[in-house]
Amino acid sequence: YSFFNMDDAIVGGYGAEKIALRRAIILGYRLKEDIAQIHNGQALIAQGPISPGVQGYDASLRGGAGYDPRLARALLDRFDYRDRDGDGYREMPDGKPLVIEKGSTPSSQDQLQDEIWKRSMDAIGIKMVFTKQKWPDLVKAARLGKLQMWNVGWAAQIPDGDSYLQLMYGANKGGNNLGRFDLPAYNQRYEKANQLPPGAERDRLYKEMAWLALGYGSWHMGLHRIDNHLLQPWVLGYKIHPFLTNAWKYMDIDLQKQKTSGQ
Repeated sequence: YSFFNMDDAIVGGYGAEKIALRRAIILGYRLKEDIAQIHNGQALIAQGPISPGVQGYDASLRGGAGYDPRLARALLDRFDYRDRDGDGYREMPDGKPLVIEKGSTPSSQDQLQDEIWKRSMDAIGIKMVFTKQKWPDLVKAARLGKLQMWNVGWAAQIPDGDSYLQLMYGANKGGNNLGRFDLPAYNQRYEKANQLPPGAERDRLYKEMAWLALGYGSWHMGLHRIDNHLLQPWVLGYKIHPFLTNAWKYMDIDLQKQKTSGQ
């Protein structure tokens, strides 16, 4: 997903004109091109913040990024983000420069993604530049609220949508809530859901939180990556762990046991 810094003077805020800017950026990104070129087709468009396979995922939710540059341009025009000086790029409603700064690592994959973002934003008249830093430095800057925008990944550690929804809980600003989203309506639902057992009532709150995130454009929801496991035909009894990050942890523990026992 790509987060927007909700405390930033340009892309942040909860007013209609700020929501319009973020949603225009979301609508303008060529996500299918990203999936094809960067992920070799091994990804699904994310329709919300919760991934398949965990409690609270709603397969009927349809709020993901549909590429629609014409609608993106119409949104920008309506809220007075216009090219006033004729240089091909829009300005803010008050006439100040509109420049979106996006975090990016020096990797070849990020370079390719930067090119897709640049082409996408040029097509709707938004100037985008890239802050190139190493991953740890970008994480530190994001937690301090110094990045306007950045794309990151997340994997559930538990079979529950809370693993994703806590990334937009206001109290987690400065930690995992890199986008600093802090909406009372969202926070109240999160706190209530946190006190409930799995079930229909909690799923309803999860869905309402997803719609709030989508409506305010706090994230470009991005994609769900597909992992492929290749096995020799003679391997029997192999079972894929449902949570990849934990699977590696358990594999590491097993390897340590083997080393200790001299195997």
